[in-house]
Amino acid sequence: MDISTVPKYKHQTLKKLYMEKEIKKPFVLAAGFTGMIFFGVAFVIMGAVLPSLIKKFALDTSAASTLAGLLPLGVLLGSLLFGPVIDRFGYKWLIISSSIVTISGLQMLAFVDGITMVRFSIFLIGFGGGVLNGLTNALVSDISSDRERASNLSILGVFYTVGAIAIPLLFATLSKNIPYTSIISGAGVIMYICVLYFTMVTFPKAKFKQGFPIGKIISMAKEPAILLLSFTLFFQSGLEGISNNWIPTYLESEAGVDPQQAMLALTSIIVGIGVGRLVLGVLLRVLSKTLILIISMVISALGITIITLIPGFTTALAGTFMMGLGFASTFPIILGEIGQKYKEISGSAFSFALVIALTGNTLINLLVGVVSLGSFHLIVIGSAAAIIILYLTNLSLTNRKITFNK
Repeated sequence: MDISTVPKYKHQTLKKLYMEKEIKKPFVLAAGFTGMIFFGVAFVIMGAVLPSLIKKFALDTSAASTLAGLLPLGVLLGSLLFGPVIDRFGYKWLIISSSIVTISGLQMLAFVDGITMVRFSIFLIGFGGGVLNGLTNALVSDISSDRERASNLSILGVFYTVGAIAIPLLFATLSKNIPYTSIISGAGVIMYICVLYFTMVTFPKAKFKQGFPIGKIISMAKEPAILLLSFTLFFQSGLEGISNNWIPTYLESEAGVDPQQAMLALTSIIVGIGVGRLVLGVLLRVLSKTLILIISMVISALGITIITLIPGFTTALAGTFMMGLGFASTFPIILGEIGQKYKEISGSAFSFALVIALTGNTLINLLVGVVSLGSFHLIVIGSAAAIIILYLTNLSLTNRKITFNK
């Protein structure tokens, strides 16, 4: 049928149906899940390679911290960029280009010799990963029906765990016989093959431009609730960032764990987050969000305390798993609160919170470099306490009763 011959009042409906036939939902979901794996790789790569970079370039703690801070800075800028671009130009070329940027950063990190180019490569990995993180969440949301959207987004988070586990596992099992540069380069080659798949997928088209509620956004940004919730994510993002970047180095220097075992401990954090996310949906049906959040932060604090007081590989594995388990709940709970309170401008509210969260990732990473690495456990415990205090303060200021029952 030539839709140009159809009456105008039916033209748009038929055009939409034709476009939907072109888009194969399973293929698009597979592309989104693959992109999230890429982000998982990008977000934890710093923790895997930082010990090797410290040795290769003779970096002190301050220089290493500055290097590590470039990754979340790149993620922050990428997160700011993706939204307007996909609204104006659609998904396909952005998912391809951001993947290529990430791959280029990995290859540079593997092969360049100067510290300046290493810094640039880490920024590229973060930037490409930041775009992929936001883009894949939006893509899976757009392609899903209302009934299946939450389920598909939960599955997307599991694929982040897959990517985040892959790198430290590869380093732990291969680094004795294969240089870290070859492992990074090999990961980039595998990612490039997946980019070829992206070129063959039909993605949702660009959206029409709509009015932007500037006044509502400015008003929202002044509300105590959004500020308290966003700064809760500030500390949570910082916790996850310093754990991904510094746990292997901390375990080597403070707990006497060898490099390969330290990589397995980093993997244990990520496994803990994955397990926590899987059980969170069940727990939220029987326990209050307040109780879950408090218990989660206590578990995280206990995890780092065990690592500090009882050095050794076994306690490092147990402690890092506890840390990851505790980290799992904050983002889903807080973003759920923001989405419920700011339904009319939820996208802008999420962006506002995400920028503050990623800023916390950068600043708390830098804080680790300013203080002694021996104080790492105090930063973790202090951040966990700040999360509890900020969340309870938000409940109090919004006149909501603090309850521990569902």
